Amino acid sequence: MRFAPIDAAVRDGVGTLYPGAVLIVTDRGRIVHQAAFGDAQTLTSAPDGTLRTLATPRAMAVDTLFDMASITKIEATTAAILHLVGTGRLSLDDRLGTLLPAFRGTDKADITVRQLLTHRAGLWEWQPTWLHRDASGQVLPYLAALPLRYPRGSRFAYSDIGFMLLGAVVERVTGTPLDRYVRSRVYRPLGMTDTGFLPSPSLRRRAAATSQGDAYQRRMTETGKPYPAAPFPSAQPFDGYRNRMLVGEANDANAALGWRGVAGHAGLFSTATDLARYAQLLLNGGCYGGWRLAPARTIAAFEDTPFDADQALGFHKTQLAGIAAPFYGHSGFTGTWFAFSPQLDMTVVLLTNRVHRPDGEPYPTLDALRETVLRQAVTTVLENRKKEKTWR
Repeated sequence: MRFAPIDAAVRDGVGTLYPGAVLIVTDRGRIVHQAAFGDAQTLTSAPDGTLRTLATPRAMAVDTLFDMASITKIEATTAAILHLVGTGRLSLDDRLGTLLPAFRGTDKADITVRQLLTHRAGLWEWQPTWLHRDASGQVLPYLAALPLRYPRGSRFAYSDIGFMLLGAVVERVTGTPLDRYVRSRVYRPLGMTDTGFLPSPSLRRRAAATSQGDAYQRRMTETGKPYPAAPFPSAQPFDGYRNRMLVGEANDANAALGWRGVAGHAGLFSTATDLARYAQLLLNGGCYGGWRLAPARTIAAFEDTPFDADQALGFHKTQLAGIAAPFYGHSGFTGTWFAFSPQLDMTVVLLTNRVHRPDGEPYPTLDALRETVLRQAVTTVLENRKKEKTWR
């Protein structure tokens, strides 16, 4: 019953904030609490996109697969960059014009890997890349032609496009597509057997449902909200929008429609257990078992905040009032989130399917719940440690 207050907080969100959730708390390398709440899927769709309620909702389980959305930036792309920097194949000061030939001579040629990781590259926050594919279906030429939104290095501007480019950097440096590289060099050695892009049919059956097709992001392109359309180059006609309930397909339209399901900013699928395992690797200074992703000094460098107090290299940094230790982690649009603290040697993972609702219903914010869960997890873990010392 030690984690009953956290469970109660997450359970209270079922049916309002999300249909279901999975929670994991780790302490010093051990899972000390895990629980599943609510449902992984409550709605399905007919071939014409019409929604109907499932007669029997599909229950959430601790091994449910989630569309990680922007956690892809951390669990895939940052992991790959960590490995390349740690093995000396890439430098944080390497420049885009050197790494990607299409960017030579452009206004983005001098952007560094460090600036991309910290969202300081001056790039647009978001653009509908699927409307700008070339004759071969590639979007990289469009991103090379897209002018900067801000002067390079002048300000923080969270950018999906920056991590799309980092995914392309991984492929260029290694000669291996991002999905294959992280599968062979990160997930397989770590035993993260349920993590990857483009999940197999058997894994898709275990996936939490997300949204009703691409309607939300289609409206983004039509309204210019919350991000305006870039003035150049012009968009191409497109009729490939999905209207079905998405289960085991990337919710992010840029990932699914622009990058064929494999992108540096979104598209990864994973479980709470696999994500906690990845976080433990970072807590261990870059190693897990007998395998090392990167030296401890490289991990520490990625936890630095060179420009903005709440933005490390890839990772968001959270400092809660009253808790001396900072947490690092990331959230995802679909309702995913994790945070880990090297100082406290603990991780909290909370994965939800908040976007699984009829199109047009607003997506609730989970910030307050996440802070409640994180604070309560810290309190409970530290109290348990005190009790352990007393018992000894």
